[in-house]
Amino acid sequence: MVLLFGLLLSVLAFSQAAASIGIKLDTFRPLGGSFFSWRSAQRDLAIELFQKRKKLPDAAKLVRSGHMGLRYTPLSARSVWLVGKGLEARKDFEGARRVMADAERITRRDTAVQLWLAEDAFRRSSIAGGLAHYDLIMRVEPATQPEILPRLAAVMVAPEGRRYLQPYIRANNSWFRPLLIAAVNGLPRAEPAARLLIERRAKAPAIAELEPAYAKLVTRLVDEGSVDVALRLYPLLPNGKPDALGDVSGVTKNGLVTGYPPFIWSLANDSFGATLVSVDAKGSGIEFYGSSGTVGMAASKLVTPGAASQLRWRVYDRSTNLQSAATWIVTCVAGKAKGAAQTSVNLLDAATPLNKMMAMPLPSDCDVVRLDMRIAGGIGTNPASLIVGDLELAKAATAR
Repeated sequence: MVLLFGLLLSVLAFSQAAASIGIKLDTFRPLGGSFFSWRSAQRDLAIELFQKRKKLPDAAKLVRSGHMGLRYTPLSARSVWLVGKGLEARKDFEGARRVMADAERITRRDTAVQLWLAEDAFRRSSIAGGLAHYDLIMRVEPATQPEILPRLAAVMVAPEGRRYLQPYIRANNSWFRPLLIAAVNGLPRAEPAARLLIERRAKAPAIAELEPAYAKLVTRLVDEGSVDVALRLYPLLPNGKPDALGDVSGVTKNGLVTGYPPFIWSLANDSFGATLVSVDAKGSGIEFYGSSGTVGMAASKLVTPGAASQLRWRVYDRSTNLQSAATWIVTCVAGKAKGAAQTSVNLLDAATPLNKMMAMPLPSDCDVVRLDMRIAGGIGTNPASLIVGDLELAKAATAR
């Protein structure tokens, strides 16, 4: 009874010491191997310190609590971590580093210890070491990923950081998918995430859950003006078919052109928009529409014209409203002629012929052209619409 009472007092003393530095014991097990459990509380405190949400407790209290814990559980990495944090609070980083290394020798699965070692590695510019610790943490404790991934995404910004991340870009890495999503959604610019994949010089991992992130990455690059980077990235993506870059029809002999907008047609689906349709036995086309009173881009696509100098098409059918209009706008977005633009005739005008091949010039000295179909619904009860087929890029020739 005296021994048990002594143990109870010991645990009470430790719990009070732990509480003084922000650790709450989870359970009380006087007959268990360690008498108490504070793993999750220590992990939570470590993450709060990692996120700078909590101020580092008093150094003396940390060291005292750690030594007290070691008296009851001599091989406790968590208690050694407390001692290390106390030394860190005293600005004794060399001592803290030695103590944390001792804690890691006890177990490599302690989240708090690995967090400290990872941050210390980055402080010393040891990117590879820091990543190795973060990798271990996220595999042992997946719940820590939301806290760590934004930091790893920031590593992508520097070329050296991207180099050390390369070994982790693989389909069987459980945290690569959330890392890329965090980078695409969270970085101020998309280019570092794209360069991470480009510099790998291999196809990006084919992970179905990443397809929306790949698509958003391409869209962000184009929207941010990094068209040249998007062009380099596109063929490396799982569904980045090179044929799509020079195609304007939306359909090949093998079916719909697949890929990532705007290198495949980006079709709006609002009060104005577009959809792929059949036009005759020969193939398909695109129906563009705009509700009364609306104006907007019904569809857009980026193309690499190569030797082509014209956009060609045929209007198969149309339905007009008062003051409705539909025009092609072609704009150079990369190349010597960047910014140059051309606009077609109004395809909803009664003077524009049906079932006749038409053409308009593309900007010269242009590496990448953006095609837009701008439609104004005009005034009426039904949407204005037109069906366009036989879309192609061609060298200059007389329209027929």
